[in-house]
Amino acid sequence: MSATTHKTTLSTSDVARLFSVTETTVKRWADDGALRCQKTPGGHRKFEIRNVVEFAEKNHFEPAGILAIPANDRLARRIQVAVLARDHAELVAAFVEKALSPDTTDLFLYISYLYQHRVQLWEIYDLIIRPGMEAVGERWAKGEIGVNHEHRASYETLEALAGLQAQIHRRPPTGRSALCSCLEDDLHEIGLRCACYMFESEGWTTTYLGARTPHAAVMSAIREMRPDVVSISVSYIQEQCVPLNELAEIVGAARRCEARVVLGGRMARAMTPVAGLDAVLGSGRELQQYVETFGRDSGQ
Repeated sequence: MSATTHKTTLSTSDVARLFSVTETTVKRWADDGALRCQKTPGGHRKFEIRNVVEFAEKNHFEPAGILAIPANDRLARRIQVAVLARDHAELVAAFVEKALSPDTTDLFLYISYLYQHRVQLWEIYDLIIRPGMEAVGERWAKGEIGVNHEHRASYETLEALAGLQAQIHRRPPTGRSALCSCLEDDLHEIGLRCACYMFESEGWTTTYLGARTPHAAVMSAIREMRPDVVSISVSYIQEQCVPLNELAEIVGAARRCEARVVLGGRMARAMTPVAGLDAVLGSGRELQQYVETFGRDSGQ
């Protein structure tokens, strides 16, 4: 499957449609410095999506356009209504259909549309992607789709999240850092990718190790990077082989470097016997709250 090119900039007309204003108004915002833009060699203004989102948040503007959904998308109207109503069940159904679609851009355009229309990251992760992937897994278990479809849905979701990363509005740098990894035998990294972007959106720098990284390599990275937080995702590991010893070694390496360890994922609760965990989190919303309040209890 070929890589796709994701749209990360908007034209003046795009922004005008997004906020239901004239292009003259958008140009004035840009010329006044209120809305950051870049000019092409031909003098055309281009706006990075993350700057447009930041501008909307600062000025309490509600985007009204449908930039990310092509006019010929038969789900467009349903999605627009579902976003306005915050009908997550409908949004999950749309996610499943687009994740299983052979169109390699379909899912990215959908997730981008959600973010442009101020569906928060934790909502996208917790209320749309997670239940959507669970629904895909259930369809595979029932024999309604093949394993190739399930794998493609996972791949397309990771690709869509990679495209979304370029659009995410980031808070000013905090000087803090996070190391993100799955445990060694965990093949599923969608949750970890989401966690990584949550840290980045709050102004943290991240080191992303992904899935199937040997725990010895994770400990080596901790010693080298000396992060403030080590974020571990535990999603799909055989329950009879829960690697408590591996996690305990990672926690030990983190403690020696004065780093905290947070755990997330479907099987995180099974790892609580390991001493020294700073937090076991059950959702993206909980992670966001953790990151927002990090250091307050210790005065950092």
